[in-house]
Amino acid sequence: MIEPVMSRDAHRAVDEVWKMESARIIAGLVRMLGDVGLAEELAQDALLAALERWPDSGVPDNPGAWLMAVSKRRAIDHLRRGERLERGHEQLAHELATRPDGTEAETDAALDDEVGDDVLRLMFVSCHPALSAESRVALTLRLLGGLRTDEIARAFLVSEPTVAQRVVRAKRTLAELGVPFEVPTGPDRAARLSSVLEVIYLVFNEGYAASAGDGWMRQDLCQEALRLGRLLAGLAPGEAEVHGLIALMELQASRLAARTGPSGEPVALHEQNRGRWDQLLIRRGFAALLRARQSGGPLGPYVLQAAIAVCHARARTAEETDWAQIAALYETLVRVLPTPVVQLNRAVALAMAYGPEAGLALVDTLAAEPALKGYHRVPSVRGDLLVRLGRHEEARREFERAAALTLNVPERTILLERAQTCADAARPESAVTLAEAASAFLARADLDAATVRSYRQTMSRLRRDLGDDIPLRGVTAGQVAEVFAAAWESAAAATWNRHRGAVRSFSCWTADRGRLGEDLAAGIGRRPEPRSRTRPMEPPRVEALWKRQDLAPRERALWLMLHESAAGIGSVLALNVEDLDLAGMRGRAPGSRWIHWRSGTAELIPQLVAGRRRGPLFLSERRPGPGRRPAPGDLCPETGRRRLSYERAEYLFKRATGHTLHQLRSR
Repeated sequence: MIEPVMSRDAHRAVDEVWKMESARIIAGLVRMLGDVGLAEELAQDALLAALERWPDSGVPDNPGAWLMAVSKRRAIDHLRRGERLERGHEQLAHELATRPDGTEAETDAALDDEVGDDVLRLMFVSCHPALSAESRVALTLRLLGGLRTDEIARAFLVSEPTVAQRVVRAKRTLAELGVPFEVPTGPDRAARLSSVLEVIYLVFNEGYAASAGDGWMRQDLCQEALRLGRLLAGLAPGEAEVHGLIALMELQASRLAARTGPSGEPVALHEQNRGRWDQLLIRRGFAALLRARQSGGPLGPYVLQAAIAVCHARARTAEETDWAQIAALYETLVRVLPTPVVQLNRAVALAMAYGPEAGLALVDTLAAEPALKGYHRVPSVRGDLLVRLGRHEEARREFERAAALTLNVPERTILLERAQTCADAARPESAVTLAEAASAFLARADLDAATVRSYRQTMSRLRRDLGDDIPLRGVTAGQVAEVFAAAWESAAAATWNRHRGAVRSFSCWTADRGRLGEDLAAGIGRRPEPRSRTRPMEPPRVEALWKRQDLAPRERALWLMLHESAAGIGSVLALNVEDLDLAGMRGRAPGSRWIHWRSGTAELIPQLVAGRRRGPLFLSERRPGPGRRPAPGDLCPETGRRRLSYERAEYLFKRATGHTLHQLRSR
């Protein structure tokens, strides 16, 4: 049976209202009853009432006040039902029952009058230092984030019973300790505030760099931490560290879109496309840090970390990063927060500012720290520094150790790839065979499937004629020329030149890695190909294309980009949304140079992106069938459609103009 549309809308409304209003409602009930567990149960009862009534009666004009009123009545009923309640509770129930409810506006005004203090009190209660870090996170997301148990479990990759037990234990501990529903004062306030900030940052860090699982990030957790942080900043505007944490999270969140590649693989900070950093979040981070400084007082750990993030945000390129300033800030941070993890980050800054030896000396002093035992970033950082020092065999062992320690699948993959790269670099060049070099050449991530197929034909013939076990340094240009003469002497010029291009690419690739100094294609001349008899389209017909409103924006944008950029069709079709620099009117496909376009293309691209953050720029009309799944990099994660193929693009152009794309001459 199909659920009625009104019912579905009401259920969605209940979910949204609960996430926005649950903290206010529970906080108000805790103020009335003094019991966190009971307050949440009564709020959940009100939620069930909404699920039962709203599909029939419709969503009230003020759903938050409706839920609060129902919760209040449930609280009165609960107090009346108690058989052994003290006289004070009876009097409280009488007062609540006889107190006039007033109008809905008056109820909402009363809630707003105390909601800030109530939510702040609830935040301090749920983050009480007596609770374990895991329990604080679970209780905070449950009470303040409005997340269900299954949502919390899914976010942290644990079972639902585990999360439920943490929440129950946390409530029991708070009840046993008799934690008052109040904002602490004096030294206790500073300690509790530190706990609140720690919980929020723990949630953010788990989203920013997931500790386990198949994904590198969980952006929903980052957004939830930002929401809680902004809420706390509004409730405690005079706390510098609160604004410092907001600044830190805003600045780090600005890099989220650039932290993964087309296939979801992690992208290191110095390799990120900074044109994809969110400038709005960066400006918000700057403003939050300014508010933190204006609040006065000594510089705390979150303010200092935000200042470090500012140094990265201000650098337009990785080379412009002021590492000396970052190292100085870490020096101050170590005095404020002398933890081994901060020391490890300081080692990275020292290495970038003053050389890898300086960083490695500090990392080696941290090897015996009990807190860092089993922490995968220690061998990972050490491996990076050893690579910079040319100690590849030691670096390989460190990367393999880091891969064994991490529980995050994408990170483990990257670490193992780096270990293999170090193993190749550490191996004597004379031992590398033609077969090994050819296999590594074809396994490059920047080659598309069609290019790999073409190159494999050439490399297979070379390996068959010269032998798989021949040392790469023993291969000469003369030997390659003999293979060409035997294999492709009678081939067409285009075929000859295609195989020659594959050899030249292989030769350049091996030369870049110091494995080969000779140009293997030196003995193979390029053959002249007959000039194409295809005449280019006449300029008036080309100009008329951009004015045809019967054409889809995708086709017009594709053809105009080809016309304005003079780029190859393969490179243009390979563009991804995350690799666009819209402000600079340019984009870069994996493994290619920047493609620049003009204002005409710039006007059409936003229609293609339409809010998408990842995936191919030019998409096909339909989703692929289950038997023809494309490569992950060719599938849009947001629409489920695949990348537009060259064949389809050629067909669409021929149907519209009667010409081929090669006739679309650039200006």
